[in-house]
Amino acid sequence: MLNKKSKIMKTKTENQKMLLNGMNFVLIVTLISFSHGLSAQETGSARTLLNKDVTFSDVFAPEVKLNSIQGDIGTLIGFYGGPIINNTLLIGACGGVNLGHPRVNYGYFGGILQYVIRPEDMVHFSSQLVIAYGTTKDYENPKSGLLDNFWNISGASFFLMEPGINLEVNITNHMILIMGASYRYVSGLNENSEDISHTHVTNKDMSGVNFNIGFKFCRSKKNKNL
Repeated sequence: MLNKKSKIMKTKTENQKMLLNGMNFVLIVTLISFSHGLSAQETGSARTLLNKDVTFSDVFAPEVKLNSIQGDIGTLIGFYGGPIINNTLLIGACGGVNLGHPRVNYGYFGGILQYVIRPEDMVHFSSQLVIAYGTTKDYENPKSGLLDNFWNISGASFFLMEPGINLEVNITNHMILIMGASYRYVSGLNENSEDISHTHVTNKDMSGVNFNIGFKFCRSKKNKNL
């Protein structure tokens, strides 16, 4: 009985440490991004969202993520998109579904906040934060192909928070290559759920470093004079 309680307390302590590390990473990325944005603003008259020089564009970005879960490398196919202001601030939606992990099947859907630093430079950086709701479910049959059980993920639910940093390269005015890294923190997963009775995947298993590569496609909108 004491050993069981000790294991529970140890797990809670590890989760708290992971949360603290994730929150510290979010704070650092946010402070760097927004301090850079403030220093780059004009010192003259205040700029507002409805100024004539404010531009809006639509963004859609398919991506592939690589990560390690329970010691196996897996791939996830995902996307994000939404309106971006002055090619700098993106507020949109995002999602992803497991594609290549051999045992753990999962997916998520949520929101993304992304800040792009000096988007006019051919090579530049961006920082982002993903907050999403996800689910995971064991495969009904052993996975034999990439698309096996592709959408069969409705099972044990969890909360996901994932801050990240990207290197962006302007290929054309409307297409950008993106390569980056992020840290995913997962909480709220019922590790005793029958939906994951085979994999016994945990919050700690689902959390960790991700590497991503993809393309960002942008379509500019004409801004009416106000």
